[in-house]
Amino acid sequence: MNKPIIGIIGKVQPQYGDDIWHRIDEVDEIRYLIVKNGGIAIMLLPTEETLKFNDNDVKDDTILRDEEKNELYRQIDLCDGFILQGGLYSSNYEIEMAKRVIELDKPLIGICAGFNNILRAIGTDVIEDKTKSHDIYDKNYRHKINISIGTKLYDLIKQKEYSVNSIHSMIAPKENVEGYAKISSTSYDDLVESFELNNKKFVIGIKWHPELMLEDEFTKNLFKEFIEKCK
Repeated sequence: MNKPIIGIIGKVQPQYGDDIWHRIDEVDEIRYLIVKNGGIAIMLLPTEETLKFNDNDVKDDTILRDEEKNELYRQIDLCDGFILQGGLYSSNYEIEMAKRVIELDKPLIGICAGFNNILRAIGTDVIEDKTKSHDIYDKNYRHKINISIGTKLYDLIKQKEYSVNSIHSMIAPKENVEGYAKISSTSYDDLVESFELNNKKFVIGIKWHPELMLEDEFTKNLFKEFIEKCK
């Protein structure tokens, strides 16, 4: 059987200091997890004729032309599964690609900002965390989450509690997710840490970064199951 092709949706990066280039990145730990579990990783890019994208993680109101959407869809047709990455900026092309992937019922994982963009694709949104209590830029920091039995997440972790990192400035109160997706875990302060779409083959949004937890059993199980669903 041919290996499934996984599209990592490129993430616009901020320009720092004297950087003279505009950059769109993929996190190499994600590529590694795809390859390690039997997939082929490629990067998918925006189709707009611009170098100026949304410069924050608030919903981007850019309106894509039909031609730009169709060129995004051509990239989607090349792939069997998709990763929406985390990052500081979110652009409308990510939301548009998420909408199309969900419509086609292709497997999708949304990580951190990718979690946000799946929610935007299905008609809801996140809010800014004014307390900054979940924005801890430390790959070794962990806090506990509570996992709901009867969810895909529980099947992957097989326990009611789990410890995760926390590097995000946008949060999802339960009322923003209920009615749109199935909540699979919550944080100590009752915010949504993950969700899934029950009527789809494999669509999961997670707030933490599994690619920074390479040796965790959950990370191994998540990407193994994801690649299997992409075959």
